Amino acid sequence: MNTLTKLTLATTLTLAFALPAHANSLTENLTEALSTQLAELSANIKQQAQAALEKTAAELFFSSGTEQAQQQLLQAAPQAKAVKEQTAKQ
Repeated sequence: MNTLTKLTLATTLTLAFALPAHANSLTENLTEALSTQLAELSANIKQQAQAALEKTAAELFFSSGTEQAQQQLLQAAPQAKAVKEQTAKQ
């Protein structure tokens, strides 16, 4: 009986020392995997946000630029016509 108690106590102490070390390595591995996934997710979000920002800026710039160009053409058309008529008279 005494031997069985000592053997149980030795097994319990061995497991008590071995399990936390094993749990620490599992925790470290999980932490590394999670950190890697979060870094990849962060990079993907930054790329998507940059692409969306560039697309929005391009749409705003070109749409307002197109409107301004059309307004300039409408204003310049009568002036160009008048210049052509004056040139033709000379």
